[in-house]
Amino acid sequence: MTTAAKKIGSEQTYVWYVGYGSNLCKERFLCYIFGGKFKWGGTCLRGCTDKSPPVADKPIRIPYRLYFAGRSNGWGGSGVAFIYPKYEPDESKWTLGRMWKITCKQYEEVKRQEGRRYNHEICLGEKEGLLVLTITSKNPLTPNKPSVKYLKTMILGLRETYSMTDEDIVKYLEDKKGIRHNYTKEQLKEIVECVCSR
Repeated sequence: MTTAAKKIGSEQTYVWYVGYGSNLCKERFLCYIFGGKFKWGGTCLRGCTDKSPPVADKPIRIPYRLYFAGRSNGWGGSGVAFIYPKYEPDESKWTLGRMWKITCKQYEEVKRQEGRRYNHEICLGEKEGLLVLTITSKNPLTPNKPSVKYLKTMILGLRETYSMTDEDIVKYLEDKKGIRHNYTKEQLKEIVECVCSR
């Protein structure tokens, strides 16, 4: 039984699920709910039994550090986003996330679709009386370069969720493990500029 299941019991219907990688992007996250494959990459997902869209979404700063690792077949064998499972005291290094209000059952099904590498649940407290939960790898993975399409998906999500300039986004991404030494600042700027705000 997960932490969420233990705390929720039969009284709580909804939770806030926090995405911080490709799941910052609404169109991408909805593939976990409705099923299907996102236009820029990722695996074809079966979706949730209950295909009701999220009730709400909000920005959230996560007190854990972001990095890119693993080899995702759906993203061309590239790295994908994780957060280190250790609390980060330096607020300037916190991760930008987007929390989605979904049912407890949808949350459990989203977790299963995320796969075995996302095997560690972190409770980020409560919002409006509901648990705020995210997932990552229990053991830090070897950093790996994310694909351009993965970064574009993340950037689109950042644009949707936060009022960030192109310079803000480049600054946010450039020092993350998996990106540092794999992308120059100029390359990141080109990727950011090609992602149109929606």
